[in-house]
Amino acid sequence: FSKPRRILTLKGCYYCRTNHLNNNNSISSRRSMSTKQTTIVSEPTKYEELVRKLYRTNWFNPVNLGLHNINRLHELLGHPMDREHLLLVHVAGTNGKGSVCNKIARTLTLAGYNTGLYTSPHISSFRERIQLNSSPIPEHDVELYMPTIYDLAESHQIPATFFEVTTALAFAYFDANKVDAVVLETGLGGRLDATNVVKCPSLTIITSIGLDHTKILGDTIELIAKEKAGIIKPHCPVLVGPNVPHDVIRDIAKANESEYFVSDHVLATNTTSHCNSSNGFYENSSLLDFDLENSRIAQAAIQLLQQKHHPNVSVSESELQKGISIRPPCRFEEITIQANNANVTVILDIAHNPAALKLLLSKLNQTYFKNNNNKNVRFVVGLSLDKNVTEFGTILLSYVHDPKQIHLVVASNPRAATIEHIVDACPAMHASVSSSSNGDTNDSSVSAQMQLALNLASSRGEIVVVCGTVFIMSEVREALGLKEPRDSDYITEVEGSNYTNVQENFAGSNSIGNTTVA
Repeated sequence: FSKPRRILTLKGCYYCRTNHLNNNNSISSRRSMSTKQTTIVSEPTKYEELVRKLYRTNWFNPVNLGLHNINRLHELLGHPMDREHLLLVHVAGTNGKGSVCNKIARTLTLAGYNTGLYTSPHISSFRERIQLNSSPIPEHDVELYMPTIYDLAESHQIPATFFEVTTALAFAYFDANKVDAVVLETGLGGRLDATNVVKCPSLTIITSIGLDHTKILGDTIELIAKEKAGIIKPHCPVLVGPNVPHDVIRDIAKANESEYFVSDHVLATNTTSHCNSSNGFYENSSLLDFDLENSRIAQAAIQLLQQKHHPNVSVSESELQKGISIRPPCRFEEITIQANNANVTVILDIAHNPAALKLLLSKLNQTYFKNNNNKNVRFVVGLSLDKNVTEFGTILLSYVHDPKQIHLVVASNPRAATIEHIVDACPAMHASVSSSSNGDTNDSSVSAQMQLALNLASSRGEIVVVCGTVFIMSEVREALGLKEPRDSDYITEVEGSNYTNVQENFAGSNSIGNTTVA
């Protein structure tokens, strides 16, 4: 069979989705200079072929619980994450773990340490998952190292999955670049996550615990906490945020003879928010900004690394403050967009579960509606099937004056909740899609509903808040005209294939909280 060709459709004044790196590692985009639609047929690049293959990996290697595959790959790579003197921080948690990882990695980079960051999922480009000193892995390095991972897996008959191959790719890339430090974010849970192959991290962090992925991790805060605390290693210190079930995690730390630290205690202060063990929600609204808690956890982590466990780590106060001040994309990211000759404030936030939504709404109140009950706001929302859609919808409906202020969209991902699923789970949402004032209710695409929301917001003086699953954010950012590295249609048309059958394989054992797998 001949190699499939990709077809790019370009329109005047719009950049195509495919971005390329020039010799200076900067981003350039091909652009059609004609006002007429032009179709270009070109061969896919090696990078595109590899990432497309990666997304389809789970079609052939279904996800199975356990660390056997990644242990073998890590061994064949020479145990790069177990190198002596490597500063390694391993982070799990329901909410906040991605932000905390980014803040710690940025701080270490600013302090002069050659720092690798592994995080997931990505927003617009696969390369975001693997970063060196805050820069995504270049396409040519994906082309260089990913074939090695596949060769090892095939020659040793290791049925590695999407996440295991990606994790091994990150390890190989970091090792080849002789990193001083690595910050790893777990993908799902902790105990059986591929990142948990590391033997003795310098510091383990659990940011928060809430009810999420309950069909996989367990249906109580305590069960979920046990799974995430599975990254705690013997004699390796653990740091937790304030919103965790401390008794559960402290007992696991004690069993591993690991020192147990709480971020507020490390920083010698105490916040008034706490976690309700029945639902994992943040109960005290005095926590005005969830990013503040993430920054405090990151600051406590750097302080522990400096004072107790890596005395040679040197970070100045200015480097620390600059590092922890960064907000990753789509974490209450504020953008001004012009629509119909009016400026519209758009806020992007991947609040995808009830606990995160409560924090988002609290931050929204404090930033824009502190002394104003008239909330001029419009929401664009897409959700995943594995979330508590009923609870999420109930919270959001209680915030708005009119359900018509909510635009429901469906992500281009197998895990996406359909409009029908959302309305079935939360019947009051029907008003959000049944009114002609919200335009064509048959078009639930991200681009159509974003344009409609912007048009309505511009005429009514409203803020637009986009929230929910991360899987809508690439389309949202493209619809807003943001120019950034973005994988081509040749890749994105199969993106999400890595999630095919994942839920079914996990669900086959009820929950990993009750499953023993080698």
